[in-house]
Amino acid sequence: MLVIAIFLSISAKAQVDYRSPYSRYGIGDITSTNHPVRMSMGGLTMAIRDGNLINSDNPASYTELDTLSFVFDGGVAERLSTWETVNISEQTEYSSLGYITLGFPITRWLKTSFGLKPYSNVGYSIADERNLEDISSMTQIFEGEGGLNDFYLGIGAQLTKNLSLGVNATYTWGNINLSRYVTFPDSSYYWDTQVSDKRSISDIRLSYGLQYELPIQENWNLIAGLTYSNAAELNATEESLTTMLVRSETGAENILDTVKHVPERKGSITLPASYGAGLVVEKLNRFRFGLDYRFQQWEDYRSFGAVDSLENSSQISFGAEIWPEHNTLSSYFKKIKYRFGVHYNDTYLQIQDDQLSEVGISFGVGLPIKNTGSSINLGVEIGRRGTTDNELIRENYFKFTLGLAIFERWFLQRKYQ
Repeated sequence: MLVIAIFLSISAKAQVDYRSPYSRYGIGDITSTNHPVRMSMGGLTMAIRDGNLINSDNPASYTELDTLSFVFDGGVAERLSTWETVNISEQTEYSSLGYITLGFPITRWLKTSFGLKPYSNVGYSIADERNLEDISSMTQIFEGEGGLNDFYLGIGAQLTKNLSLGVNATYTWGNINLSRYVTFPDSSYYWDTQVSDKRSISDIRLSYGLQYELPIQENWNLIAGLTYSNAAELNATEESLTTMLVRSETGAENILDTVKHVPERKGSITLPASYGAGLVVEKLNRFRFGLDYRFQQWEDYRSFGAVDSLENSSQISFGAEIWPEHNTLSSYFKKIKYRFGVHYNDTYLQIQDDQLSEVGISFGVGLPIKNTGSSINLGVEIGRRGTTDNELIRENYFKFTLGLAIFERWFLQRKYQ
């Protein structure tokens, strides 16, 4: 519990406002993996099995946890972004808790894991200035903040020697606050107007995983992984308030009158189904490499019955991990796990008939803690999202993640002589 408190404390001190103009769409920017191991390998998750780490993206992997062990896996993440148009650029920084996960056995063939991680982030402020006849100028300002978080509880069952099946039940919750302002900075004859919408979302969704491990020859394995998340209608409420504002001599705006209040109403947010498949080839305690593909039907997204300009998304990832030598006494550096990867993603964002793409390269290391199965994991990703064509915005980003995986044997019966 002390370790969890430390991670939460680090996150609280590091947290800054999220800023991304593309978080205006859908439920915001979907959080890519913050786990330094999976991120370092290009986002590879479908067929990864590791008894010293928790792979919550495929719950079938929980069966790889040791029968007599307890695993804590937590981390923090930081993202530095440069937003560019043809004429200007701006830098933003965002630091947060990346994830907290725990895993342990129930029986020899049944293992469990639970944890907390972010799902999406919303944070933007966009101004649109126009000159109007007889008014001089009008400015529209669009702002948003908030996001969604996930708490999951999962079980993995080993059905046969080589086949594992798993399921995660995930509770998704959060608030998204959206505002629209209309101001007339050069006129005293028009009142400014503000429309504020508050959405609260909370519900449970399910995801499933399958892994099959096929021995090829001695110390060589081929692992296949599949994941599926069914479409989920999340319960949501929405409240709207429209007010007229008046500016004081100091420039501060105060509410003059309430124009319209729409009381809280119930509805739903439809998250679309997603699919994933992957293959990994590994030589035990030496190296692994693999390929992942994932697809999500964002054209089916709905928010209180309304559609958004979203496209189906897909991502392909390639990654590898090299472990120069296992249980060596000669050099600490030969015990380090070296990782690298690449990914390409057609995002769900379609703006002005352009579907925005993302490409990234990543690398990292796993630093073992002496005489334990625990490790400190570092990951770096450098990537680009979007384009400056058609007056759009391109993001160049640098992402850093730091994780601590603690492996302890808790279920041994000690004998004394």
